[in-house]
Formats: sequence, structure tokens, C-alpha cells
Amino acid sequence: MKLEDKKKIVVQVYPGRKFGTVIGSNGGLIGILLNSGEYIDVPQERLRIVSEGEEEVNE
Repeated sequence: MKLEDKKKIVVQVYPGRKFGTVIGSNGGLIGILLNSGEYIDVPQERLRIVSEGEEEVNE
């Protein structure tokens, strides 16, 4: 999974069914900031993309 600039990807993590936002990737692992505020690294195979869109910029 390649994360592009200004792209917001919301995912669901299995098997725990937690939701979060992709913030990066490295070495086959995807960094997810969960809605609970916790950060986790998971293999891409454990993710399901819920939505993709442009990241909101607060100026």
C-alpha cells in the first residue's frame, strides 16, 4: 500500500475490528492511528480499506 501526500485512508483492522487512519508504512507493515488514539503496526493483509479521500487542511 502506497500512501500519497494529502491522502487520508481509513481502514478496519482484523481480527479486532478496530478502525483507524493510515499514517505510514515500512517493511511490509502499515502504521495505523486507531480512533482510540493508540498506534499500531499491522501487516497489510489484516486491513480492509473503508474510505479514501483528501486530507483536510486546517489553516
